[in-house]
Amino acid sequence: TRVPGSGYFGASIKLQPSYTAGVITAFYLSNNEAHPGFQDEVDIEFLGTTFGKPYTLQTNVYIRGSGDGRIIGKDMKFHLWFDPTKNFHHYAILWSPKELM
Repeated sequence: TRVPGSGYFGASIKLQPSYTAGVITAFYLSNNEAHPGFQDEVDIEFLGTTFGKPYTLQTNVYIRGSGDGRIIGKDMKFHLWFDPTKNFHHYAILWSPKELM
């Protein structure tokens, strides 16, 4: 049985090994269908880069978003210790009523 407000999403991603400034590769989970106008959201984003610089992984967690600009949330940036352009890597979000992983 699926619990409302829970879910798992994963993707195997291999990023483009060239100039990608201005490009964001991303996936996310949102409960907007269950709570329109008052949603929670979790994002995984790979920020574009220039030649010779590593990709940055950014995560965003937002709660009670209403579109009025008063979102409660936190973003974090991580400099990857591996080259995400060499192979496919699996990234995932597990969202349950008790935890977020």
